[in-house]
Amino acid sequence: METGDRKLTLTLPASVVRQLKARTAAEDTTVRALVLEALARAGYAVPAEEIRDRRRPPGPRREPRP
Repeated sequence: METGDRKLTLTLPASVVRQLKARTAAEDTTVRALVLEALARAGYAVPAEEIRDRRRPPGPRREPRP
């Protein structure tokens, strides 16, 4: 079984991209997580641990440099 991630570039209608961005903001998630969730629902073998937000947790706020 192949491991690791691979990059995939898609060209989607602008209206779909806007909907994806709005949903990611509303649900505080990522496009990657939404796409993997949709693929799992469509019957693809997506490990549950992959359907998550992999963004780094927010660190301490830093003051902007002068």
